[in-house]
Amino acid sequence: MSSAPIGLPPEFDVPREAVERHLRLFTAAVSTRGTSLGRRSKRLMLVAVAVALAAVVVGGLVVTGGTETASAADVRAKLTEGLRFRQSIRGEFSVRTQSPGPRPRGPGCINCTPNVPRPSRFVIGSDGSYSSVTLPLDAKERNDVAYDAATGVETRFFGIYLRTVNLDPASVTYRGPEGWLGAWVQGALTDRDLEITNTTYEGRPAWELTVTFSLGQNLAGSYGVRVDVVVDQETGLVLQVTRYAYDTQRWTSIESVRNLEIGTPTNAADFNVPKRAGVREIHWDVGFRRVPIADAAAIVGYVPLLPTNTLGRARTDFAVAKTTNLAPPESGSPEIHDVVSARYGDASNSITVSTRRGLLSELLTNTGLEGGSARQVKLSRGLFAGDYAYVSTDPLRPALFAAYHRGLVVLVTAPSASDAITVARSMRAVR
Repeated sequence: MSSAPIGLPPEFDVPREAVERHLRLFTAAVSTRGTSLGRRSKRLMLVAVAVALAAVVVGGLVVTGGTETASAADVRAKLTEGLRFRQSIRGEFSVRTQSPGPRPRGPGCINCTPNVPRPSRFVIGSDGSYSSVTLPLDAKERNDVAYDAATGVETRFFGIYLRTVNLDPASVTYRGPEGWLGAWVQGALTDRDLEITNTTYEGRPAWELTVTFSLGQNLAGSYGVRVDVVVDQETGLVLQVTRYAYDTQRWTSIESVRNLEIGTPTNAADFNVPKRAGVREIHWDVGFRRVPIADAAAIVGYVPLLPTNTLGRARTDFAVAKTTNLAPPESGSPEIHDVVSARYGDASNSITVSTRRGLLSELLTNTGLEGGSARQVKLSRGLFAGDYAYVSTDPLRPALFAAYHRGLVVLVTAPSASDAITVARSMRAVR
C-alpha cells in the first residue's frame, strides 16, 4: 500500500464520486464493552475474486467486491487483542502533516495535527521492555527513551542523559507508536458506525476503517470530522491513522508504522540508550522498592489498598516508596510521601493502582484532572462509597479514576472509565 492518505485504492480509475457511492459500507456499531472485550475475533476466509464496485451486507458481515470483511464488533475485538499483544515488535514511525485549511467558527480540533512530528525507530519486547530512537539518527533535537523490564532501568537522551532506577510501577506508561495509535483509535470507534474494507499494507492483510464526526459534536473537537485507520488483520495493531480536522476531503496528518517486524529476537542493547561522550549525565533514583505486600504497611504506615477485581489481569509489579518525586530533584518537583503502587497486566492493556498520603485539595490539581477534564462520580458501594471521587473524560488518554479516602489520594488507571470504576469498587485493605 502506498503512503498516500488512506482512501480509495489507486486501481480504481473511475470518478471518485462514483466509487464512493458504490463502496459506501454501513455496519451496526456493536459495543465490545464488558465480557465481549475478551472474545477472540472470527477467523477470516478471504476469497480470491475480482473486486467489484457493489457492496452488500450479508448475515451481519460486510461483503465488498466478493471479499468477506469483518464486522464492526470483530474489528473492535481485534483492536483489543492488539493492545494486549505479547510478541516483540519492531518498526519505524513517521508523521506527515499539512495545513488543515480555513478553520470554521466554533471550537477547533485539539488533536488533528500532532504538535511535533515524531519520526522514530522503535522496539517493544514481549516482557514490556521498549525503546524509541529519534530518526534520523543524526538529528540534533532528540527524545530517545528505553526501558529494560528485566533490570527496571530507564534511560533517556534529550540534550542530557538521564538514567532512572527504582521506578514507580504506575509510571511505566510508554506504549510505543502502535500502542498509542491503538488506544487513540479505540476511543474514536466506540459506539460508532464504521465503513470497513479489506486492503493490504506493506504486504500484510489489513482492514481500512473510516469514521466521521459532525462539526459541533464533542468528539469532533478531539478527532476532527474524519478519521481513516488501517488495522493489521493478524495482530490487531494499528498501522496507519489519517486525520481530517475540518474538511472530510483534506487530510491533516498521516501517522504510519512502517517496516513492521513481529516476533524477532531482542537483546539488552535494544532497550538501552547509549550515553554519548561529553553529554551531561543525571542519575535519578525514584525511590520505589519491590517488597512483599505483607511488608508494605511497616514502610508506608498504612495497610495497602488493592483491587480484588483486575478484569483478568495478573499482578506484574508492586512497590512502595517512603518518599519520591515526580521528576528528578533538579527540577524542583515536590516530594510525595508513603506511596504504594501496583500494576496489573502489561503495556497498553495494563491497569495501575497507586495510593499516597495527600490533601483533598490535591485530588484534582496534582492528578492531571483539573481544567474540566473530569466528572465527579458517586459510588454507592465499595471502599470509596461516599468519598470524593472523579473520573477523567479525555478520550485521548487512558481513563483515570481519582478519589480521596481517609487522608489518601487514590489513583486508578485503566483502558476505559468503566474499567477504572469497576477496579476501584473492588479495592480493599490487603495485609
